[in-house]
Amino acid sequence: MARVLAVCVSSNRQEPKKPVAEARFIEGKGIDGDSHFGISSRQVSLLRYEDIKLAEKEAGFSFPPGSLAENLVVEGLPDQIPLESRLKIGRDVVLLVIEKGKKPDEPHTYDYRGWCLLPKVGYFLEVVNGGIVKPGDEVVLEGD
Repeated sequence: MARVLAVCVSSNRQEPKKPVAEARFIEGKGIDGDSHFGISSRQVSLLRYEDIKLAEKEAGFSFPPGSLAENLVVEGLPDQIPLESRLKIGRDVVLLVIEKGKKPDEPHTYDYRGWCLLPKVGYFLEVVNGGIVKPGDEVVLEGD
């Protein structure tokens, strides 16, 4: 079973995101109170916990939740999450996977101690159905 380990937001872009006890996901907009709310189709960013652990081993230090500019840290998802698949989180929230990583020529202006994972292994999602998400919520890859 996959589950949410951290939900993170920031009020300003180019700042690390901070873990929160819960966050409201708004259909078509993103996460209420997050710096990316309502500004693009990449409403939510996700890193798999397993990818963070691999990077920590290589870097030799840990990455606190949100330090890599991710909104969600999820444990237990497959290595590859197909584009256009849906993730159901908790009772209500449904996210559509729209992109993996970033385009090679697209700038990424934030890093943590020289590291950034979103451009390579991160996922970007749209909020299809809103609701509250909190650490511990179950994540189901629809079609599993």
